Amino acid sequence: MTPSFAALAAIIRDRAATVPLLVGIAGPVAVGKTTIVRALADELERGGRRVQALSTDAFLLSNDVLTARGLLMRKGFPDSYDAAAIGDALGALRAGATARVRVYSHAVYDIVPDATETIAPADVILVEGIVALQPPTVDHLHLAVYVDAPEAAVREWFVERFARLTAAASADAASFYHPFAALPAEQVRQIAVVTWEAINGPNLREHIAPSAGRADVILRKAANHAIAELRVVPSP
Repeated sequence: MTPSFAALAAIIRDRAATVPLLVGIAGPVAVGKTTIVRALADELERGGRRVQALSTDAFLLSNDVLTARGLLMRKGFPDSYDAAAIGDALGALRAGATARVRVYSHAVYDIVPDATETIAPADVILVEGIVALQPPTVDHLHLAVYVDAPEAAVREWFVERFARLTAAASADAASFYHPFAALPAEQVRQIAVVTWEAINGPNLREHIAPSAGRADVILRKAANHAIAELRVVPSP
């Protein structure tokens, strides 16, 4: 674990005198939030804390619902989430109770029908996702963390991830990315760039980046994915 991750884990441990502690970890698509959550969970568990991780992807509306509402091209924007389900789940977890949430698959790019996941009570609940510091999620948090990086770097990471998922889907006809797998690499890249420019970039600038103003801690990443800075935001 890098010194920055260790410092963030120490901040969480200090705040977790009263449990459960709900920690939100937000940032752009492809900035590495899931990797950070795994590293934090490992470090906290080694210190004897019970940890659960929850992705806000579980609260996305299904593609069928998004299509019916004309929101499919706004997937990831605030209005593409089930706000009531967020409130129910995080309210239960904050009260020390179990929450049952839906399962989202990045491979099929949708909620998995009839599948649920049980999030058990824990000392620390790591709530990860692009809307983690936006209402109503942020209203349930005890600590808010924003993972920042230059937009040009995040855009390239998104394009690289899109290419990896496409290559991995070549033998999986059920994957959302399978239809792209037979295309030339440069065409796959162009599809990813268009997706960023039409959806992820505007969402970052309009909603995700502004949510950093609610953060207690900001992790800033360099273009090589290394943590360049950890900054604790002074209390107002």
